[in-house]
Amino acid sequence: MAPVTGTPGNSRSVPEQIAARPSFEISLDPIQEFQEDLRKALLHDLVAAFPELPKFLGNAMAKGPDSAHERFVFQLIDAVDNGQADQRPAILLAADLVADEIWCPEENKEQCNQLRSQFAQHKLTLEYSELGGGFYYQRDLLWRVWQQYPETDWGERAFVVLLELGWDTSRTCAKGSEQFREVIRQGESFLQQRPTSPHRAAILVLVGQAYATWWSLSNETADSPMADYVDPKRYNEGAEQSRLKAISYFEQVVLVAAETKFGEYAYQILPPLREQQIQNTYKFFCVYD
Repeated sequence: MAPVTGTPGNSRSVPEQIAARPSFEISLDPIQEFQEDLRKALLHDLVAAFPELPKFLGNAMAKGPDSAHERFVFQLIDAVDNGQADQRPAILLAADLVADEIWCPEENKEQCNQLRSQFAQHKLTLEYSELGGGFYYQRDLLWRVWQQYPETDWGERAFVVLLELGWDTSRTCAKGSEQFREVIRQGESFLQQRPTSPHRAAILVLVGQAYATWWSLSNETADSPMADYVDPKRYNEGAEQSRLKAISYFEQVVLVAAETKFGEYAYQILPPLREQQIQNTYKFFCVYD
């Protein structure tokens, strides 16, 4: 179970009432197409060597320990040392996506301990989530692909996934609530260093969303459903600049990817941002409650 990001809780009053700005909602998820393309690319490159991959890649999360999923993850990891060097990041990324569908409910204590031990033998971790009621994979392989293969296409794809997760794969907001700050830092560094990346549009969108979140947080009001979690005064400094930066990033998306889901999302979010509206829900503000 993932932590809530920018989702309402119970409201409370705050010392200074801020006049509510008009708000807007966008239902389109611009990263969904990227995720689908990632799975297709992995299948294209790996299905010959791993014919069972389509059965495991992209399935819904199992209700509990699944020995078939677990065996296949370990098979993929073990194949890394024996496979061709240029396939290693793809195999690791496929193993990560399959492992991410595995979890263990806390009531199955003996099974969970055994599974955690098996994961540890492959340098993978399962951590407990109280709200999730079980143990969850921490995306160790995803980090490994980015850290060990950053110059490959698979490494850049792993970077996009990590950025979309708020640069925090704990599921429990372990790195704090203000994920948008690290998304901005990591995303802008990537864009500066890799101006010709084929995944530039995805990163432009994510950095734009992070800046839009900063702007929205600064405009939360006392009767907002997020008032329990957000002190808008913390985000006033830099808020208007963040709105303008969000607009700039989404305008770049339109220029480089107009005919994609990224472009469609940018076309939808630009008018309300230009009119100083705020989002009802937003990414990269993590609440574990």
